[in-house]
Amino acid sequence: MRSIGPCLLVAALVGAVALVALRGYTTHQLAALQGASTYSSPEEGMREMAAEWYVGLNRVDIVHGGFEPCFLNNLYFVEARVWADGRIDGKMTYADGDNPGGFFLRRGDDWVRVAEERRPWFIAFGQWLFGDG
Repeated sequence: MRSIGPCLLVAALVGAVALVALRGYTTHQLAALQGASTYSSPEEGMREMAAEWYVGLNRVDIVHGGFEPCFLNNLYFVEARVWADGRIDGKMTYADGDNPGGFFLRRGDDWVRVAEERRPWFIAFGQWLFGDG
């Protein structure tokens, strides 16, 4: 019969390595977001982002906003419907509106946009677990 001790030791070691990696990733990403534009609310941030991303902006409606995932109160996802003449990247817009969305992370009393490639869920979880870095 095998002893459970070595298995527990390996599991504790793997868990410790995962926590150290998450702490390092969170600290690095929060430092990278340090100089980013801040917004008083995620919805305001989405409206300002739409003003930057579109040409001839006609209307912006917020169609969804909520904490993502629901147990974290520091990560918010906002989805909008945007009517404009065009996009700054030259891609076409649709007659029934474009549908941009984005993640916003709470930093103190303000919010900062976090690109999806930065893995906002990991940053928010690490921030929740370890503090605001």
